[in-house]
Amino acid sequence: MKKLFSISLIILLLAATSTGFAASARWHALGYEHRFMLDTSNYAIYPGRMLMFSNALWIIPNIPAGAGVPDNMRSGLLVKKDDCAWAIHYNLPGAGGFSALRAALPTAGGNLPGLAGNLRPIPDIFLAKKVGDMTVGGRVVLGIAGSENALEKAASAMSVDVAAGVTKPIALGDVDLGARVSMATFSDDAANIESTGGIGLNVDARLIMDKGEGKKLVPIVGVHYSSDPVVDGAAEVSAMGVTIGCGLNKRGANKSMLVTGVVLDVDMETTSPVVGSDVGVTTMEFTYLGGYEKPLNSWLIGRGGARATLTMVSGDVPASKGAAFYYNFGVRATYKKVLVDLLLSKGLLHRGPYVISGQGGALATNVCLTYLL
Repeated sequence: MKKLFSISLIILLLAATSTGFAASARWHALGYEHRFMLDTSNYAIYPGRMLMFSNALWIIPNIPAGAGVPDNMRSGLLVKKDDCAWAIHYNLPGAGGFSALRAALPTAGGNLPGLAGNLRPIPDIFLAKKVGDMTVGGRVVLGIAGSENALEKAASAMSVDVAAGVTKPIALGDVDLGARVSMATFSDDAANIESTGGIGLNVDARLIMDKGEGKKLVPIVGVHYSSDPVVDGAAEVSAMGVTIGCGLNKRGANKSMLVTGVVLDVDMETTSPVVGSDVGVTTMEFTYLGGYEKPLNSWLIGRGGARATLTMVSGDVPASKGAAFYYNFGVRATYKKVLVDLLLSKGLLHRGPYVISGQGGALATNVCLTYLL
């Protein structure tokens, strides 16, 4: 009865929360990096990982407009049977073509800015299957919007994102590979507007090496290339970069988990104007992060984490440096098949529990509800 009362209290408190981040509350509370652990967010990058997770229905019920998604929620359903699995999601991150199209439409001209509010991703589909000793997986996301005026001159926008991946055990450990290809395009016949560019490619790899005593070493590497969709004849913007990192994941006997690691991101962006020379900007970002979670009792898990980032910008712009620090804490409450993950509000941490301080505001900045099927 006591457990039921506690869970009920948490559910009631959710009514007063708002979601400040648009991703899993778990890894946001553990240093803001999911690639150094096994988490459901993994299979947006490594689709072959989907088969290892349990059947579940999940929802992040409230995402503010600033998160870059067209609606104020994210949700998903995963179903696994024997050596196959499928999933359907709405607003899951990782669809680069859709994100690029959504960013380009407001300034594309003609009737195209009006399509930005109508653009929606058709719920994306994941499939995964065991093939011998490896798992193969894939994902397809389609975004589309259109209109037609009295002169039957149509304005349209479309994006296609396709991802594929393989997870395979080798002598050194488990290898995760993922590749994502995207395309974004728009046109307005009445205004004689056509887009150019709008392609993207990401390739990511991860190795999970078992070092014994619950420790896993996790090196990661990734490369990407993209060109923004722009009006034909306008300045073209393209970017290419590389990500290199290494993390350590350690499981304790009491089901606790320690995560730590470093990541180096290098991004080179080039703007090619219609007249004049190209402008190149290189951004280097070095990040150190760490996080820890531990069961507090049979139904509650506590989490905490932080990351520090150093950013350096150079190229055809004035050189600059900057640093940022992020930290947060979270909890997971479980009741039978229901999981409630919360990323606690920093205001709660600064001012103390609201019931003591009398201060109002949200209890959590991220809430993820999961029902295990």
